[in-house]
Amino acid sequence: MRQICRFIQKLWKNLLCRTLLATALAVVLGVGAGRVFIGSVYVVEGRSMDPAYPPGTHLYGAPISTPLERGDVVLLDDGKEDYAVKRIIGIPCETVQIWRGQVFINRQMLVEPYLPKHTYTYPMEQAHRGATFILGEREYFVLGDNRTCSSDSRTYGPVERKRIKRRVPSPDDFICAYFAPYTLPAYGKSLIRPAATNLAGAKTAH
Repeated sequence: MRQICRFIQKLWKNLLCRTLLATALAVVLGVGAGRVFIGSVYVVEGRSMDPAYPPGTHLYGAPISTPLERGDVVLLDDGKEDYAVKRIIGIPCETVQIWRGQVFINRQMLVEPYLPKHTYTYPMEQAHRGATFILGEREYFVLGDNRTCSSDSRTYGPVERKRIKRRVPSPDDFICAYFAPYTLPAYGKSLIRPAATNLAGAKTAH
């Protein structure tokens, strides 16, 4: 033990060794701080976010410094080894319902212009029944853009805020989701009803 201490002291007295140690420490701290405060680059592996983010796409995961919004693409911990890439559809305290291929937020139809045309959303394993998810105060409902092959909140339910780790910046030409003037029909009815109020001034669904 004494020999090890003498060896360390001898190294520390050497200016070159001290410089190398300081440089190595600075690099380690810099990389760590960069990941925490600046962000990291991730590579998409699956097809759940096709066609916006196909396999092989490099994503920049930025720290989350502002409130999460509907339409945000996020990296979340879904219990697997790597982070999952999903899009936020429902925000805290909302009720998300899936009915006949459409998504409804608090019984109001949601239009998602960032999805390819003729994209329909169905619950997993029970497409004909519909599904209802009531979100808590810190829960979010997430979906993959490729609705036919995405494991998301339809499978594992709403996700807590602490499981959402990074946000992917939206492209400049991103068009946010908005509410259509239709509401979910009453129980036992089969036709979507026009909304009772004029929603022209409230199209954006933040």
